[in-house]
Amino acid sequence: MSVTFPFPESVKSSLKKIAIERDYPVANEILARGSENELTLTSATEAQIIVNIARVEMLNASLTYPYWDEDDANFDPLHESAFQDVQMELFEKVVMYISQEFNVTTAI
Repeated sequence: MSVTFPFPESVKSSLKKIAIERDYPVANEILARGSENELTLTSATEAQIIVNIARVEMLNASLTYPYWDEDDANFDPLHESAFQDVQMELFEKVVMYISQEFNVTTAI
């Protein structure tokens, strides 16, 4: 059984770009389905694969922009902005949309 649901075009585009750059074959197959503003998943496993892309990006952002937290002595507003972009524009949106349809692991 597959589930197709509305999904932001900008987020799907970002996920596709990551999947292509990192050569994630299963993710590429999943993201190639349907129109640009919807996501079609056939299982919880596929849902988790897409969420995992966002989780990896969050881990990467935390390593690339370690001074994002204003409580850090080395706080850098540029790090904060870049980190928040990944968190709010990719991770939170992916999790929000997919977790409405599937039970997925989101811990980083």
